[in-house]
Amino acid sequence: MWRLKNMKNRKQMLLLFLGIILINNCLITILKANSNFTNGLELGTQIYEVKHFDEITWKNTVNFTKNPNHWFGGEANIVGAKSKLTIEGWYYTNFMTSVFFATFFYSNKTLSLFPIVKSYGYGETYINEYYSHYYTVCSYDYHYWPFTTGEFDIHPSYDMEHSMFMQNPQEFQPIFENYNEFAGIITNDTTLQSLNISFPFLTGDDFMWQFVMNRFVVGTPINDYLTTMLNVLESKNVTIQDNTLIFQRLGEQNYTVEVTYNKQGIMETFNVKNSEGYTIYKITSSYPKTVFFIIVGIIASSVLGIVILFVIKKNYVKDTTSNRKTKN
Repeated sequence: MWRLKNMKNRKQMLLLFLGIILINNCLITILKANSNFTNGLELGTQIYEVKHFDEITWKNTVNFTKNPNHWFGGEANIVGAKSKLTIEGWYYTNFMTSVFFATFFYSNKTLSLFPIVKSYGYGETYINEYYSHYYTVCSYDYHYWPFTTGEFDIHPSYDMEHSMFMQNPQEFQPIFENYNEFAGIITNDTTLQSLNISFPFLTGDDFMWQFVMNRFVVGTPINDYLTTMLNVLESKNVTIQDNTLIFQRLGEQNYTVEVTYNKQGIMETFNVKNSEGYTIYKITSSYPKTVFFIIVGIIASSVLGIVILFVIKKNYVKDTTSNRKTKN
């Protein structure tokens, strides 16, 4: 009787074990199917530098009253000014729609109006109930130092900040549509209208510009990730070449902005050109870790070259001596 019961328990355990393996394999298959993009971030610091700024051409082409400070803050209008971004760590998590609205879609003005909107019943609870969906993201922690011509402070200007990137860029489409629908609800509310409160509708081009100016990172492969974003957002005036986004914009005149991403998915260069292709403003960057490995590589190659020459010379001397002894 005990043996029968024991055998029955073993069969149940075996079935349970096989079931767990089957479910686990299914989950892995599903995750692989939905994980075409990966996190390319590394712990380290990206250092940015203003390399070029033609103020007169900027005023005549981009904006007569606003300079690069209005885009990047600090002393971004001075050639030689530097800023830096340090990635401290990251983790994967799920967030509901309201978090994505606040992170990716709200402008500074919208964020300032949100407490009022919330007081009239359109807060996070309303958004999450109306658009009840969770999205998987990579949430990362960073420190940022604004552009300065002086030395960087030992401590950053801000406490540790947090941001995120979407694991699957195709999911920008439903959130984008949900935001514009929500903006319509706010704008059409008669009470909020009487307070002169509205939320702006965004085009795909608007969103991509906010995305770049807020320096969000992207997943890898970079080109595929950006291409997917442009397609789902139906951007009209933004194209992609390799890992570079190219914006066609209108200020005082037509101009273009080229934004290139490095292998980590972080903005690497920012280049503003007029319609004739003349560079008006340019930011470049470096990644000290990369420079370090280049230096190490050069040193290693030099040492290896010296060793090879030494071995060749030694063998040559040895062969010469041996030949002399043979002749004698």
